[in-house]
Amino acid sequence: MTNTASNTINLTSLKLVRDELLATIEGAASKLEQFVGDRENGELLQGCIDGIKQISGTLAVVQLKGADLLAQEILALAQEITTGVNQESDDLISALTSSFFLLPRYLEYVLQTKRNMPVLLIPAINELRQARKAPQLPESHFFSATLNLKQTNAGSASVLSEDVSALARRLRHMYQVGLLAVLQGRQVKPSLGMMQRALERMDIICAGRPLSKMWHLGAMAIGTIAEKAMDVSRSRKLLLSALDKEFRQLQKAGNKGLDRVPDEALLMELLYLIAVSGSENAEVMKVLQQCNVSSLGYNDAELRREREALRGPSANTISSMAAVLKDELNSVKDVMERASQAGGWSPEEGAELASNLGKIADILSVVGLVAASSTLREEINRINGWLEAKKNPEGQELLSLADALLYVESTVSGIGNLNLSDDQLARINAGSRNEIIATNQLAEAELLVFQEAEAGLALIKRALSSFSESGFDRGHIKNVSTTLATIRGGMGVIGLKRASAVTAACQQFVSDSLQTNEHPEMLQQMLETFADAIIGLEYYLDAAKADKTTDDGVLQFAEESLEALGYPVH
Repeated sequence: MTNTASNTINLTSLKLVRDELLATIEGAASKLEQFVGDRENGELLQGCIDGIKQISGTLAVVQLKGADLLAQEILALAQEITTGVNQESDDLISALTSSFFLLPRYLEYVLQTKRNMPVLLIPAINELRQARKAPQLPESHFFSATLNLKQTNAGSASVLSEDVSALARRLRHMYQVGLLAVLQGRQVKPSLGMMQRALERMDIICAGRPLSKMWHLGAMAIGTIAEKAMDVSRSRKLLLSALDKEFRQLQKAGNKGLDRVPDEALLMELLYLIAVSGSENAEVMKVLQQCNVSSLGYNDAELRREREALRGPSANTISSMAAVLKDELNSVKDVMERASQAGGWSPEEGAELASNLGKIADILSVVGLVAASSTLREEINRINGWLEAKKNPEGQELLSLADALLYVESTVSGIGNLNLSDDQLARINAGSRNEIIATNQLAEAELLVFQEAEAGLALIKRALSSFSESGFDRGHIKNVSTTLATIRGGMGVIGLKRASAVTAACQQFVSDSLQTNEHPEMLQQMLETFADAIIGLEYYLDAAKADKTTDDGVLQFAEESLEALGYPVH
């Protein structure tokens, strides 16, 4: 079966049965609703079940893939409901109710768009299966391919300074650090980068062995999730967790585990993620061609939009609101800058200024930032007074307005990543203007340190890559030690002592092992292990940039990598 076969529909047949189908769905839903009010009435429940059987039969006849499977799951769930009031039946009824809402919307969607996308219904189908404790369907349920991925040549697998079990344990730790953050929805993109790195290292270690195919597809799948900012749904979290179990098996089996044949279902699910990403990366396209993957006709971003359309519109996020506020503030600052250069403003510019400030005050008030909103209201009244008196503000008055804007801008800068709970709003509204401004300025200074450290680490990674590709030409790494010293100093200034100690050990390794005339035979693998440490440090700094109080335990992986190199962190 091709990947478009399950998407084909007979619109003529569907249109013929549309009205009858919708009426039957409405009738079955009505019977269920009546049963909820009369839980001892078995006839109402049976009437609902009979209606669902009719729906399922009709959808099977018109061969509407996905919708027919959803109807089968609705029927299976309905048949498990019993008369009488009990918690188990309550849960089943709740799941059924949402499905009765979704099914007619999906039928309308198919008729309007003239295409069938059964994959849209997999989350709803799995909700029903979960309610009756049945196994979940994989995302790749409607996907087909051949797993003809060509194996890379063996070579690296035999050149190991650590035994397989120890290396699998260390790389599993790297993977788990990223996985935990992804499962918690924190630092998703850099965390995926950590996980991808761990799988790429395993792919090299297992080169030419059966397991290499799994690590290769896994690394590519995670890379495409990060590249396309794909949704990390519950099923995808389970898939990523399954890869952690593969690490555990190899860690336990050691060298013997390298020849184990990976599970085909796992490979197929990874391949589907790669296909649905919509990535046009050359390596991705090569893998899809090798596995005979035909065009899906959709990508993950489109799936997300279509699912939202089926479920209803999504709310605006706090971050988008903060972006709107910043745009309005920039408009206000433009007017003030023109007024400052011209020695005053025209009545039109004054009115524009008051209008823009009014918009900002309204938004701040709606989201509960009443203190900042009140401050702007006071400035608006002052501006209107100047306009009525037909006078330009004096220097001190403009400074007062600029001070108010700085306060509001600092407040807005702090809300982009907040959920704006009642407690957070209370703290923001109670904070003094000077305190908020000072806190924001300190945060900006620390952000500069983090940005310089990130730029330095990016420079180091490029230098290490060039060093390796050039056959270990030391000219490429002559500035690495100096860059690490700068990063170490910055970490010390902002109080990140553990990160500073890790950076010091990195600096020592570079001085002792890389910038000498003697190069050990295992230098290439030592470089890979050192790169692991740099990536671990980079990951921690990304987390600390968002929250300086973040757990520095994530640095343990960088410390383990340095210890494997013979440079323990003190």
